[in-house]
Amino acid sequence: MKNYFLVKYLIIILTTFIFLFISFTKSFGEENVFTINNVKVKGAIDVNFTREKYLNRAFLNSYEILMNKILLTRDLKNVKNIKLNEIKNLISSFQIIEESYRENIYRANIKISYNEDRIKNFLGQKNISFSLPENISAVFFPIFYINDEIQSFDESFFYMEWNEVKIKNELINFILPIEDLDDISKITKMKNNIEDLDVDSLVSKYNEKNYAFALMNYENKKLNIYLKTNFNNNKTSKNFLYDIQNIKDKALLNSILKEMKIQITDLWKEQNVINLLMPLSINIKFQHSKLEDLDKLRNTFYKIGIIDNYNLEEFNVNNSIFKIYYYGNPKKLRSELSKFGYMLMNNQGVWHLILNE
Repeated sequence: MKNYFLVKYLIIILTTFIFLFISFTKSFGEENVFTINNVKVKGAIDVNFTREKYLNRAFLNSYEILMNKILLTRDLKNVKNIKLNEIKNLISSFQIIEESYRENIYRANIKISYNEDRIKNFLGQKNISFSLPENISAVFFPIFYINDEIQSFDESFFYMEWNEVKIKNELINFILPIEDLDDISKITKMKNNIEDLDVDSLVSKYNEKNYAFALMNYENKKLNIYLKTNFNNNKTSKNFLYDIQNIKDKALLNSILKEMKIQITDLWKEQNVINLLMPLSINIKFQHSKLEDLDKLRNTFYKIGIIDNYNLEEFNVNNSIFKIYYYGNPKKLRSELSKFGYMLMNNQGVWHLILNE
């Protein structure tokens, strides 16, 4: 029995030493964020063919994909015209998944991974924050009036073409509603007080809380769009105004639809922006009953994108105190931890982390 307690004590001491003297640094989930899959290139195999030429094209394409994925639209202009050598310096590795030379056509599918620290330094030097949004689903509810006459969904360009128009790196899976006369009646009654419209009641039947509601009104050759969104219980609203001579101009409507889709995606990105110039730190007390709990928590920290690194400041058999360096705010950190079954609470100025059983 004495030997058993001695061994247990030695294990605890050894674990304490490991946790106290090693600082854990992790990445922002490289596979999900900084790895670009399915970068496809193809072209004729002629006298000017070189494999390197197509690899370089893949690098350029992947860089554009990555920037569109993590940056707000307004910041994209600041990362254009980057030289190929600069892009290559940001890449940590690449893998050719598929490659063929059939029928004098070269085809390749390439996976390209970017180095997190280099990307952070690159954007930091340009004073640009980036976003780490998840892919989500949301109901897109478009209401379209032409000269004060509401259009049915099957008459509305914005409803019929919404899922046909694509943008780069679509983060939102849009769910289109079914036309409901009761819903239309509610909206019509609230048209002049649209900000007071209870959109939550309209989308609740689709078992989805996230939504983008667009009230579009074309009159006197002007298209006014009132946009109201709710992503993870964060509600925003915006107005857009377009001068349109011909409301049947499909090319123009297509560009407006695309811009609206980008604006909605940016609203979601803005909720997940990471300011690299303003990292925060927090001390949390974690209660545990076995060493496996610490290992599980360590793996959880690694999976949470907004956590940059963390140290174990104090350790004993029942409690440990971690110092976490993260980007965002405590509310965002609490939300991310809750996804893995942890509850972060502030008790009289002391942050406690509890594992929900």
